[in-house]
Amino acid sequence: MPKEFTINDIAKEARVSKATVSRVLNDSASVKRETKERVLKVMADRHFTPSTMARNLSQQSSNTIGIIVPDIDNPFFGEILRGVTEIADECSYTLICCNSDDSLEKDRKALMMLKGHRIRGLLYTPAVDYTTKEQRREIGKLLKDLNAPVVIMDRQADSLDEYDGVFFDDEKGIYEAAMCLIGKGHRKIALLNATMDRVLARTRYRGYEKALKEAGIPLDRRYVFEGDYHMTKAYQLSREMLSMEDRPTAVITGNNRTSLGFLKALYERHESLPKDIACIGLDRIEALDIIDSKFNYIERDAKMMGREAIRLLNERIACPDQCLKHIILNPALRIREL
Repeated sequence: MPKEFTINDIAKEARVSKATVSRVLNDSASVKRETKERVLKVMADRHFTPSTMARNLSQQSSNTIGIIVPDIDNPFFGEILRGVTEIADECSYTLICCNSDDSLEKDRKALMMLKGHRIRGLLYTPAVDYTTKEQRREIGKLLKDLNAPVVIMDRQADSLDEYDGVFFDDEKGIYEAAMCLIGKGHRKIALLNATMDRVLARTRYRGYEKALKEAGIPLDRRYVFEGDYHMTKAYQLSREMLSMEDRPTAVITGNNRTSLGFLKALYERHESLPKDIACIGLDRIEALDIIDSKFNYIERDAKMMGREAIRLLNERIACPDQCLKHIILNPALRIREL
């Protein structure tokens, strides 16, 4: 394997110091034109590409934006990244994306790695709520050590309320879905949610509870199912729900993966929507649109969230002392057939 050509080699061949090569790489005006041209010629002849990491370290900053999401396989976060990329390309940012798998340990490792890259800013969906005192202290230190602006996306944790953020009004979305079902005559409405130690689960439950209360419908805890927002667990819970003797006539599913788990359990029973049970899910599932399934859902424009998040980060980079901003995006009901 041939030896990698380094800045030191460039300096020797161009008969200048390593510091001069660094100044050329950083487009410094202090280097004479003829010297700069000589260094650039050597680089071109040797097909030399400078290490972005090394340049970041020498400048103590970079044009790199870090992104941490909890489930990169989820199309919702894929759409967020698409929105981020559209604006990042316009700003000539380099993106480093990390997937935490909803793991506190992976979250921690990602933040430590991004610190080493001297990122310009961070777009961050936390893996957990960071509710204990020890967790708050640790995440606070990791974020402060980045020495860069941070924008929180999607999960509005109390422990991170000192940072800018972009969020959906999930409480409103679930409330409107429940009121829609109630308006169609349903009184036994289930909620396929996650466990209440998650901020989004609590938010979505509040919307459900509020709708039932306003309609004068007693809350039946048998119809509240707590999973983990993944398909496997949602499928198991849905099988239990659909086997109930006094089962619900309608269900609200807490995210796209939960919707898929529910639909799998439903179709296994050779039942269909909305003949056997009504459903409104949170988030669009593109594949269901393709087969024209008439699936009802609460639409959250994830691509818009990504665009708004990186725009907000840009504002904070340009004006570090501007007032804290939390942008709340409204979801929209998409009802095909109930």
